[in-house]
Amino acid sequence: MDIVSIELGIGMLLLFVVPVVYAVTAQSQKEKKTIKKVEAFCGKNNVKLTTSDIFQTLFIGIDENAKYLATSTVPVKEEHVDGFNLKEVKSCNVSKVETPKVGQPKAKTIESVALELLFHDKNKPSHKIVFFDDEMGIDPHLSVKEATDWCAKINKNLV
Repeated sequence: MDIVSIELGIGMLLLFVVPVVYAVTAQSQKEKKTIKKVEAFCGKNNVKLTTSDIFQTLFIGIDENAKYLATSTVPVKEEHVDGFNLKEVKSCNVSKVETPKVGQPKAKTIESVALELLFHDKNKPSHKIVFFDDEMGIDPHLSVKEATDWCAKINKNLV
């Protein structure tokens, strides 16, 4: 009877541990592939990222020497990496869309959080780097904090 209990316990442990280990490993592999593809993109543009971060489903990095910003989704879709020369950027702002909660007029729900890059060239449209919306992100309040931190880093490197 004791051997059956031990086998059942080990089986239950594996039933719950294996999926968690698989999920962590899969996410780690996605992040590594994204970093390799972004580094390859930056290498082509003679950029070496000095600061980078992976925040939920967003990769963002900055080269403080070359004044260059690189962003991508995690995992990289269709080899898509966005690069911005910060010498062309006029300003960076945090864009947050809030809506009132139903039945609670003073409480608000955050619908989306993004960084908005405005360019010196008025013909070039602004660009949004999304930290949280319906498709991206998990925690809107943490997204606001991360977006604010990155906005400060970007504004510090504007020419």
